[in-house]
Amino acid sequence: MATSEDAPLEFSNTCEDSFYFLDTECASCTAPLVEDSFRKSNQSPKTVWIQSMDQKFLVLKTSGEFEFENRTVDDQEQSDCKFGLQIYQDSIRDRGQPVMLYVCIDGQKMMVSCKNDKEVFPEPMDPKSLENINGTGHKALFQWKKISTDKYKFESTMYTGHFLAFEPSDMPCLHKLILRQASKDEVDEPTVIGVKNCSL
Repeated sequence: MATSEDAPLEFSNTCEDSFYFLDTECASCTAPLVEDSFRKSNQSPKTVWIQSMDQKFLVLKTSGEFEFENRTVDDQEQSDCKFGLQIYQDSIRDRGQPVMLYVCIDGQKMMVSCKNDKEVFPEPMDPKSLENINGTGHKALFQWKKISTDKYKFESTMYTGHFLAFEPSDMPCLHKLILRQASKDEVDEPTVIGVKNCSL
């Protein structure tokens, strides 16, 4: 197929619900069009505690919300505050390391998932269906970037420029996990989250 004698085009591929055509006379257009995708790493998930800057622990409450709260040493051993951190590989290598966070409650993996560009909620997901993810983002996939020792920022792959963060709730001892818009390079304290390895 050609649109004119000056620019002969032929169908190349579909990607992200769009059609792409290749200029057959363009020497720099020889690379194949590859759709963005994420693939689960062969590495076993890490078991971690997620903490706010004031050392509160992220917990999946029985109300179905993720909140940060103080935990005693004994309470830290409860499964509701031990998170799996599954690493993924990204077809675009310069974006950072994609990860999923989840907590196991009664044998069910509850993923940290974006409801919209402000809210985060626990969502049951089948890990087997998440081996390969096509597209530029997923509601339960975040790019994590190390800020300092045990401190990270988690940017949503679905809502670019929005990071996991904590905000105070109505109860003084609790903070809620949310998405917050921030700059990638800005050290915005609510978006800096502690990640520490814990025992199973």
